[in-house]
Amino acid sequence: MVKTKAKTTAKTNTNTSSKTSSTSTSNNSNNSSWKIAVVDIMSIVNGSKDVATLRHNHAVRSQELSQWLQLAQNEVNNQTDAQTKQGLFQKYNAEFAQKRNLVNQLYQQELAVVDQNISKTIIDEANKLGYNMVLTKNVVVCGGDDITDEVRKLIK
Repeated sequence: MVKTKAKTTAKTNTNTSSKTSSTSTSNNSNNSSWKIAVVDIMSIVNGSKDVATLRHNHAVRSQELSQWLQLAQNEVNNQTDAQTKQGLFQKYNAEFAQKRNLVNQLYQQELAVVDQNISKTIIDEANKLGYNMVLTKNVVVCGGDDITDEVRKLIK
C-alpha cells in the first residue's frame, strides 16, 4: 500500500510540474519583450570577402610551404652520404614543423579577427533592428525573424 501511494504521489507531482513547466514556458513565449532574430551564419561566412581573402591567403601560404618542402626533399634525396642525408632530413623535418605551425597560427589569428568582426556586425544589426536575441538559423525549427540578408549586405 505504501508503494502504491508513493507512486501516485510521484505521478501527481510529475503531472503538476509538467503543467507548471509548460505554463511558464508559454508565459515566456507570449512575453512581447522578446524579439528573436535568426541568421544563416554559413551563408554570411561564405559570402564574406574577408573570409574569401583569408582562405586565399591560407592557400597561398600552404602552396609556398609545399614548394619549400619539395625543394627540401629534393636536397635530401640528392645526398649520397647516409649520415648527411639523415641530418638534413631531421633538420628539414624540424623546419617544416615550425613553418607549418606558423602558417596555422597565423590562419587561426586572422580567422579569430574575421569571426569577431562578423559577430559584431550581427550583434550591431540585431540591436539596431530591436532584437534582443539572435539564434543560428540551423537550430531553429520555427519562429524568429530572418535578418541574414540585412547582415550579408553589411558584411560584403
